[in-house]
Amino acid sequence: MRRMVAWLGLLALLAGCAGPPDDFDFDTCGVRPRVRIPVAMRGNVPLVLGSIKGLPAVFVLDTGADSVVLTERAIAKFELGTDKRAMFTGVGIGGSTRSFAGEVKDLRIGDLMVPDHRVRLLPANSGIAGTGIDGLFGVSVLSVFEIDLDLPNGLVTLYAGHLCPDTVAPDWAGQAIMVDASRSERGRFTVPVTVDGQEFNALLDTGAGLSLISSRAAATLGITPAMLAEDGEAMLAGTGPGATRAAVHRFGSIVIAGERFVNTAMAVTDLPERHFDMIIGSDYLAHRHIWLSYARRRAYIAPMQSR
Repeated sequence: MRRMVAWLGLLALLAGCAGPPDDFDFDTCGVRPRVRIPVAMRGNVPLVLGSIKGLPAVFVLDTGADSVVLTERAIAKFELGTDKRAMFTGVGIGGSTRSFAGEVKDLRIGDLMVPDHRVRLLPANSGIAGTGIDGLFGVSVLSVFEIDLDLPNGLVTLYAGHLCPDTVAPDWAGQAIMVDASRSERGRFTVPVTVDGQEFNALLDTGAGLSLISSRAAATLGITPAMLAEDGEAMLAGTGPGATRAAVHRFGSIVIAGERFVNTAMAVTDLPERHFDMIIGSDYLAHRHIWLSYARRRAYIAPMQSR
């Protein structure tokens, strides 16, 4: 509860924290661009440039992370403090982490000023350690806005304003498929995806380079451990301290936002959280124009051919 109160306080502060004081219209019906942030892809992982205390900092644009997260190396690099009165725990691919809270100060992502607050830390042996990445830019900030995620063109735009019943957002919605995200938890988008005729909950996670399905979900499709043992393998690195082994299995049909993929390979592994069965990563998301409406709990996904 204490962490939830702190998160809600951060949301309230963020509402007016894009750039210097201005005359931005938060009251008139409709949403308007508040901040535009360039995105650079490293493989399938989207990166955004920010700064901490005026020094350059690199973040993963991570719709699967429920908050801003820093690495322990970044705490030392930017001479930030920790609060030994508070502990944060996290669970991700590669295992769980537990650390004292970090104290982020003077953080900017593009032109967006983020209020000083406590954050979870990733240990020096996490999967992103030594990659030059300083942290994760997660939904504790993103969910304040409506998000135009245009990774094919290297841009994420944060929209603000006032959503009225007749507000059309995005203005390119006619090109897109609207996907219900009402099952989402903690600000992270969970949408329905159909695999071999069965529907599962899938997390839209730009921070994951590879899409995954849980071993539990695969078992409901009749895929046995013996079948997985005959498949190829992949080693997955994430925010945890270890690497996770995954089987790479071919599925007959996968349907995402009305788009059908046939005879498609996807990694199968144990997922650390149980309220979703799949992760749709940037191997899919990086090639599509997507609008995430946190207020309406909907995603709009434009198929590749309409771009």
